[in-house]
Amino acid sequence: MRKYKLVLLIGGYISAFIIGGYTYGIVTKAQMVNAGDVLTEESREKFQSMTKEMEENFKPDNYEELLKGNDNILTVPDTILGPQQEDITKSIFGRQKNYIYKNKTNGTIVLLSISSRLGSQHQQWQHSIYYSNARYNSLDNELKEYYSDIYPSINVYQYSFEKKDIA
Repeated sequence: MRKYKLVLLIGGYISAFIIGGYTYGIVTKAQMVNAGDVLTEESREKFQSMTKEMEENFKPDNYEELLKGNDNILTVPDTILGPQQEDITKSIFGRQKNYIYKNKTNGTIVLLSISSRLGSQHQQWQHSIYYSNARYNSLDNELKEYYSDIYPSINVYQYSFEKKDIA
């Protein structure tokens, strides 16, 4: 009888731990969404719809889009980015899309980035984009079809952060 009670007691503790953890996860997620800490499903769908519309309808004459759905994200130290990179619902990786357009006729390069905000009350990595001559105008990689000696040999990196006011 004693062994039965011990097994029942241990089983009860394990069940309570699992149920408690699951409930905590649901409540925490709901609180984060209500506080604006994450990109809601509705916001993510709007963002994806907007980027799809962009990819289908924004086609400037004489320009080629290089990324075609591939990522063009810069990384920064954890001390700057913080916990945003751990979860796609609040990560810049889930709420930013970059485009790089090149015009072989006149040598113009256009960098375009679209991102969604979590809300002004949050410290967040808003956006980043880069253009590297070695990456996007080289005969030595998979993007060599976009190479032309008309383009300047440049490297451009842009970061945008939002920081909460600390009073």
